Amino acid sequence: LEYRAYLFHDGTVGVDVYLAPTQKFQPGAGFRYGISFDDETPQVVNMHAGYAQADWERSVKDGVRVLTSKHTLAKPGYHVLKFWMIDPGLVLEKLVVDTGGVRPSYLGPPESFRT
Repeated sequence: LEYRAYLFHDGTVGVDVYLAPTQKFQPGAGFRYGISFDDETPQVVNMHAGYAQADWERSVKDGVRVLTSKHTLAKPGYHVLKFWMIDPGLVLEKLVVDTGGVRPSYLGPPESFRT
């Protein structure tokens, strides 16, 4: 998936990925996805890395698992956020780009306006 957006900030930004809670039903390391901005090499994130019983309980209670990656943008302007599915079984619910102004909330900010 690719999302083009104008970002007014440069430097480090966070991307919160909201995924449906999913148990690892295939042998191996766990379910992975890649995430990147523009032409950077995708960061590979394993949603089950370090996943303990308490993490599963919290993700089922909340109905979502949130994972965060950090990225560096060279300058303000248009950027393309890319989400890469690596393993089947992931259900993406929401992406939140945090340039420093996201306030804490139960399930993240509401959807932004589209143009």
